[in-house]
Amino acid sequence: MTSNLLITPVWRSGRARGERGVVLVVSLILIVILSLLGTFAIRNATQSERSINGVRSAEVAREAAETALRFCEQIAMFDGDGKDYSEFGTSGLRTKIIAVPTVASELDTSAAWRSADSWKGDSAIAVPAAYSTKNSGGTVDDDAAALTTAPLCLIQKIDNTTTKLQGYLITARGFANNASFNSTTGKTSQGAEAWLQSVLTR
Repeated sequence: MTSNLLITPVWRSGRARGERGVVLVVSLILIVILSLLGTFAIRNATQSERSINGVRSAEVAREAAETALRFCEQIAMFDGDGKDYSEFGTSGLRTKIIAVPTVASELDTSAAWRSADSWKGDSAIAVPAAYSTKNSGGTVDDDAAALTTAPLCLIQKIDNTTTKLQGYLITARGFANNASFNSTTGKTSQGAEAWLQSVLTR
C-alpha cells in the first residue's frame, strides 16, 4: 500500500510583518492621544482648583472687611453716646476716630481712607482676633481659622454744613491669608483684599 504525499510549498509573504508594523504605529498614536487627553484633564483640574482658591480667598477677604466694618460701627455708636468701646480687651479706640478734618460725605476726595498714610502703622484700627473669630452666640469659635493680617478700619467724622448731615464715615479693609499687606507703606502688594464702607448718621 502506497500513499502519495502532496507537499505544498509555503511561501512567506511580507504582509504579516507589515500588519504587525501597522499595529505598532496605531498603538503608538493611541498612546500619544491618551497622554494628551490626560495632560489636558490634569491642566483643567489645576485651573479649576486655582479658580476655586481665588474665589475662596476673595470671600475670606470680603468677610474680614465686613467684620472690620461691624467692629468700627460699634466704636462709632459708642462714641456717639460719649463712651469708649472697651469690649474684647480694647481701650482708647475713640482717640483713633478722625475728627479733624471732617468730610462732607463718602464721596469727599479729601477723605482719610484715600491716603495710604492713614493705613500705616497703628493709624488704623485693627480688629482684635477675639472679635474676628467669635460666632453668632458671642463666644469664641475654636474652629475659626485665624487671619494672618488683622482686618483694618478707619472712622472719620462727617459734618456737612450744607445738608446738616452729621455722623461717621467708616471704611474697612479685609485681607485673605494670601495677601501681603505692608504696614510701613499702608499698601497691599499681592493677594485678595476687600474694601467696604458704611455711613452712620445722627
